[in-house]
Amino acid sequence: MNIEQIMSFPVVVTRETTKLKHTRELINRKSINAIPVLKEDGEIAGILSSSDLAKAHDKNITVGDIMTDKVHIVLKNNRVQDAAKTMLKHSVHHLVVMEDGNVIGMVSSLDIIRSLVSTEGI
Repeated sequence: MNIEQIMSFPVVVTRETTKLKHTRELINRKSINAIPVLKEDGEIAGILSSSDLAKAHDKNITVGDIMTDKVHIVLKNNRVQDAAKTMLKHSVHHLVVMEDGNVIGMVSSLDIIRSLVSTEGI
């Protein structure tokens, strides 16, 4: 099974210059736990997770002030097993799916668990 089969898309993104309070509202409205952060030119800048949000108390700061700038990326044709290994190795719960320099999806640890349950018939 490959990433394209389990990834979430379309992807909700935010910009690093966006005020945190606006992105917090977006994350709550969309019921998501992580969001890719883009630079003004559209290049990936980081990722903002619910754990990053939990640490932030000043709502006037920008997303870029608290995002995690180390983004773990997978391609849509990568194997799910390899994505799971990446998550374990780096202790992360979300991977950004990229194609030709663009964010095309997200994969969470929950997506991987779901794929295992569905293939095992559990």
